[in-house]
Amino acid sequence: MVRMSYCTAANVKVYVGTTVSDADLTAMIVDADRDILAYFTASGETIDSDVAKSASILLVRAAVAQRFYLTGENPTSYSAGDYSQSGAADQLKLAQDLKAEAFRVMDECFSNDVSYETEESVTRSDALMDDFKLDQSEQPTFFTELT
Repeated sequence: MVRMSYCTAANVKVYVGTTVSDADLTAMIVDADRDILAYFTASGETIDSDVAKSASILLVRAAVAQRFYLTGENPTSYSAGDYSQSGAADQLKLAQDLKAEAFRVMDECFSNDVSYETEESVTRSDALMDDFKLDQSEQPTFFTELT
């Protein structure tokens, strides 16, 4: 079964520019999307397409930042959310921040209490959902060396 990616290389290039090839970005997207699917599957939640797209872009941006760190490339400036730096940007820190933001975005998707009205009222409690969250040893393999 072929599944469409949550984002495209063009979506990511808006943030990372053109220094990374579409083929490399596509490979990073496949890895990111595999981790997103695993994370949502483990939680038992339905994947929201907008959340998945945002998380995918963030994880691919993290992969690009990690690549820059590993290859010694230093863009003149970088920014992500509240993080911004000019000069020799700290790509490893940026990669960690982007990865954390991606998982925060996904967590928000199922962190709000949701109530359903049936013959009897049933309320999902976030405290009960903690049993389904992955601990560090069970996190998806994407960028395990960053944790």
